[in-house]
Amino acid sequence: MARSSIADAARPATGRAFETRARLLGAGRKAFAVKGLAGTNLKTDILDPAGVSVGSFYHQFPDKTELLLSILFDHSEKFRERLREIHRPRPGRSLERLVRDSYELVFADAEANSDILRIQLRERHSGSERVREFLREDRERWIASLSENFALIEEATGLPPTAQGAAELIVSLAHGAVAHLLEVPTAGRANARARLVDNLVRFSLGGMAALLEHTKSDASDTRVASPPLDAPTDGAERAS
Repeated sequence: MARSSIADAARPATGRAFETRARLLGAGRKAFAVKGLAGTNLKTDILDPAGVSVGSFYHQFPDKTELLLSILFDHSEKFRERLREIHRPRPGRSLERLVRDSYELVFADAEANSDILRIQLRERHSGSERVREFLREDRERWIASLSENFALIEEATGLPPTAQGAAELIVSLAHGAVAHLLEVPTAGRANARARLVDNLVRFSLGGMAALLEHTKSDASDTRVASPPLDAPTDGAERAS
């Protein structure tokens, strides 16, 4: 599916048509997250909950696949713009702060929109070629957008990254880390998110060496804090 056709479908309508479209997007999002494209029934899972007639639906979308693609496209475009804003130069902001802000935004958005991630993960193996093609193209749009953002990062920090390769790696890292975070039980998610952000920042700025060095430092601190089992106690020292 060409990007322009989805963008046309996502173009805001006005008045009653806008309200109808919003209800369809909301009902479709809930249904697709739970049942996937193939398992979702247009009438019982989308039209009835949305209170929209069959005729009104087809005035907005040619089929339920286009509704799914519009949901994904709309979210991706809005989030790319938020990330682009994070990457705009700000006086006095360090590269470490910029990278940390970026990952924190990624995780915050993933937790707030976990249903979108579930749809994306499920539909990677969709029976619809249109959906698989869209997801491939959307990944390329993410890489291209992040590569462009690196120009802003270079302007802000003076450090010229290898844009395309770095973008591909970071997109893959972030996507995998977000999927992992959402598998963590809610009670432990805050700690998991903080740990993932810290490690992603270290890896993005210093590579594997920085991550391993931090791990080595943590292990050293643990050894210092915990004396050997055969170390004499204060009482044993006084007795000797």
